[in-house]
Parts: sequence; structure tokens; C-alpha cells
Amino acid sequence: MEEPASSLGVNLRFLIPACGMGFREFSRKTNIHYSLLKRYMSGAVSPKPAKVRVMADLLDVKPGALVYEQLAPLVVEL
Repeated sequence: MEEPASSLGVNLRFLIPACGMGFREFSRKTNIHYSLLKRYMSGAVSPKPAKVRVMADLLDVKPGALVYEQLAPLVVEL
């Protein structure tokens, strides 16, 4: 099982564009500073539960899924 910060970062990098937003727009809408969002995506820091809920609500996913599940599709090379 992946570390939560790793799953969170992968999920954010996939879901934000999939929802039609850029990272700066997502940052503004969640009131999370862009540099902090980048640190979440890199796994350098983990967000507090309240921030996870804000991000999950905007991305229309459950907070636990955002942090612990792989929501981005796996890419298989043939």
C-alpha cells in the first residue's frame, strides 16, 4: 500500500486537471496557498483533515479516498 502523502499527490495531480481546473485555480478555490499545494502534491507535507475535506469536496470525492486510494487510472504500456 502506498504512503498517504504519495497517494494524495498522485490523486491531486490527476483529479485537478480532470475536473477542468488548473493548479492555481484550485489553490484559489480551496484557499490553500499554491506553494503549500505543491508541497502536498510532492509529499513533502501532509494536509490537516480540514484541508483534506475542502480539497475532496471541490474534487467531488470522499476525503479518505483522496488520501488513501489510488484514484488516478493506472497506465499500462503494451
